[in-house]
Amino acid sequence: SVVTGGYKNKASGYYSDESGGERNVASGLSSAVNGGDNNTASGLQSAVNGGDNNTASGGKSAVNGGTNNIASGYYAAVNGGINNKASWYYSAVNGGGDNEANGYGAAV
Repeated sequence: SVVTGGYKNKASGYYSDESGGERNVASGLSSAVNGGDNNTASGLQSAVNGGDNNTASGGKSAVNGGTNNIASGYYAAVNGGINNKASWYYSAVNGGGDNEANGYGAAV
């Protein structure tokens, strides 16, 4: 586990990485948080790339920026925006606000 810079960050998963920002947590196996504030990557090989208050809890899920977004499905992704959720296998939300993709392969 590695923490590189920032303030009050935590990398606790095996092979996890946290790079910059404030109060971020990378706790999943091979997870990463790359900047931003108050972000959590807790899924297996999950990532949060910037933004604020984002969570990637699904296996191999990602949140790429934005605010208050959640990627909880396996291979789920949220690409920016605010208050978005991708909660099922291969689901994705591409920006906007208050959107949810919760079906297999669903996209908004």
